[in-house]
Amino acid sequence: MKRLFTLFIFLAFVLNINAQKLVNVTLITSLSKLDISALAGGLPAAYAVDLYKVQYMTADVNGDDHLASGLLCVPNDGSTAFPLAAYQHGTVGGRNDVPSNLQGGFTLPLVFAAFGYVVCAADFVGLGDSQGIHPYVHAKTEASAAIDLLIAARELDADDSFEDFTLNDQVFVTGYSQGGHAAMAAHRELETNYSSEFTVTASAPMSGPYSISDKMIDFTLGDDPYSTVAYLAWLTLGYQSAYPELLKDLELEDIFKPEYIADILEFKNENISLWDLNDRITATLNSTVGAVVPKNMLLPNILESILTDPDHPLSIALADNDTFDWAPSAPTNLYYCVGDDQVTFENAILASQVMNDNGAAAVNGIRIDTDNNLLDHGGCVSGAATGALFFFGSFQQLLSSNENIAFDLNTRVYYSNGQVNVDIPLERAGQFNQMSIYSQTGQMVWQRNISKGQSSFDISHLPMGMFVVTLRDDKELYKTVKMVKF
Repeated sequence: MKRLFTLFIFLAFVLNINAQKLVNVTLITSLSKLDISALAGGLPAAYAVDLYKVQYMTADVNGDDHLASGLLCVPNDGSTAFPLAAYQHGTVGGRNDVPSNLQGGFTLPLVFAAFGYVVCAADFVGLGDSQGIHPYVHAKTEASAAIDLLIAARELDADDSFEDFTLNDQVFVTGYSQGGHAAMAAHRELETNYSSEFTVTASAPMSGPYSISDKMIDFTLGDDPYSTVAYLAWLTLGYQSAYPELLKDLELEDIFKPEYIADILEFKNENISLWDLNDRITATLNSTVGAVVPKNMLLPNILESILTDPDHPLSIALADNDTFDWAPSAPTNLYYCVGDDQVTFENAILASQVMNDNGAAAVNGIRIDTDNNLLDHGGCVSGAATGALFFFGSFQQLLSSNENIAFDLNTRVYYSNGQVNVDIPLERAGQFNQMSIYSQTGQMVWQRNISKGQSSFDISHLPMGMFVVTLRDDKELYKTVKMVKF
């Protein structure tokens, strides 16, 4: 049965009303470890998870507080104080395709929660219960939506009548695709303006368009085909909403060719999804120019201005949403794939270079795919998320250096004197078993197939540090152990 827990904000408490973010919380469902493993393609879960819809107050594009929504994923273990994590979702199809509706990529925050984090996944401004146009890849509201949900989670933790979880002081930030951009925006805002309230422990933006005004413009408005052409329409609608004064002289008809206007308005009015719009624009481009090349949607003078004039209002709006030119204090890994067909990997390369040049403490660009196995935008998700999980795990306070976080308790894995030792129970011996070792950045550094019960392997060539060892059979991953090599 769903439980409704509501915090009413009374005028009698006028001194606190500006600080209060949380409005109400509703339990959506609870998922067992086996449920989560099934949703996550066999990845074992350390905790069952309770999922809540949260309504809270956050700023809209005008800076005015309004009602927004998000998903709160809570490990089902009241005896442990968990880190808080912000997960920023990727591009969704429309208002209802959001985490709080158990859509919009909600499985990734669920998996992070299953590994011991209280995860906040904001629906974003203009999506879910938040009214108005969603300001797509708008850094300011992506950050505020995430941070205000983090504050709401802390308010919930502090309320004595809600005893479902306890937080420690750690804070992690991650997100994929648009969510990578949003994660970078949230991390920057947390360190710049919320350092007295939150200290980011580690950050892992994944496959994000951090360079909107440069790398993404070159990638999407060149001569090459680009399949997700509807992104350009949503970005334009969103920036018209977020920058009404700057873009006051630019209507849709001043930006796009006439044959695209009706379909973009159908999307703006929420009559079709983003993916419907993408299909329609794709069909129109194919019928008019014979290729899905986004620049052919734009009027020639607008295309020229975006490509050559940094002082054009659209160029100014784009540059205002670049999220890479700063210096994070927290350890930060930027995960990417060279084969990404939607967000060029050059975003992560540029961001890591600029951040390190700016004096960042520890920023690394982490490639997930290889030259022999290029991964597109969808194919990059699993490896990037696994890398982020392992990376966060190296900082997470609730797990010791050798604590098991997966299922099979009868399988032993441990390090001693330059060797990794594994003891596989008899029922698994003789079957296919594969052991892999991953670095803290999520890169696989060693792998072997194992056929007998007890084995030892020389890993003296690996550097000192923390690693994650995984064991899988032909069906699933059944063991995950942290290992410190010294």
